[in-house]
Amino acid sequence: MIVLTLSLEETAFNDLQKKSKQLNVSSEKLIQKIVADYLYLEKVNQIRQEMKGVAEEAGFQSEEDIFTDIS
Repeated sequence: MIVLTLSLEETAFNDLQKKSKQLNVSSEKLIQKIVADYLYLEKVNQIRQEMKGVAEEAGFQSEEDIFTDIS
């Protein structure tokens, strides 16, 4: 595992502490989860952008059209 030093604004640090207590997890674990979730969502958005042209070529104008068609 890589160790990372992180600087946060005081308000962000306080919010992190508050949320970690609410979730009953350590701040470290919460930050790991936040980073992993962010990177996953970025990957999904990249795939969505790459597939947008393919979907338009197939006649779909929106994601709703795709969901309607496969439902």
